[in-house]
Amino acid sequence: MLEQAFLDVLLLALKFGAPRVVEFGQTSFSLTTRGQSIRLSAAVSSAPYDQVQTLYRTLLVFATVAVLILAVGLVEFVHFEPPGQTTGAKARIVGVFVYDPATGTTLGTDRSAFARTEEFAAVVDWSGLPANLTVDARWYDAFGSMVGRIGPSTPAQLGNFSIVPVKVPQGLHHNLPGNYTFVVERLQGGVPVEVLARRLVLVERQ
Repeated sequence: MLEQAFLDVLLLALKFGAPRVVEFGQTSFSLTTRGQSIRLSAAVSSAPYDQVQTLYRTLLVFATVAVLILAVGLVEFVHFEPPGQTTGAKARIVGVFVYDPATGTTLGTDRSAFARTEEFAAVVDWSGLPANLTVDARWYDAFGSMVGRIGPSTPAQLGNFSIVPVKVPQGLHHNLPGNYTFVVERLQGGVPVEVLARRLVLVERQ
């Protein structure tokens, strides 16, 4: 009887005193005894958090660039076409051609792309515009710098000046690469208030 009681007490002590492992998932476990409970945790990888943070920063950069592009577009639109200044008049751009500065004439057919070594000019038909307008025609390079202009004057006075060449920037031998914009504008008080015609031309990097 005493022996049986002794064995029961011994088994009970082993039951409560022996260490046992309790799983808490893949990242932690606990070692529990009768007198203490110690929890051991594996190092949790921070890689998922870093990936989310990197993705957030990347999206933030793209969003910032998109806002800047939108802002530049709005500024350009307001600059060339201020609200409430539309007359409905339209100018006709005959085309953009290779330009011979020695003779002041254009050559070949209408083109939309040129090499850096080629000089080119737009040809405008002023005859379709109302005589009381003040207009001009301008070339802008990829950086927004004006690189060619005719006017301002009335369409009748500009009738003999239909060729508007691009001028190579001072200090350079060839045109800068990128998209060039040719615009025919109506002016009021010396300020462009309406775009009457527009044409884009690419100067290739080759």
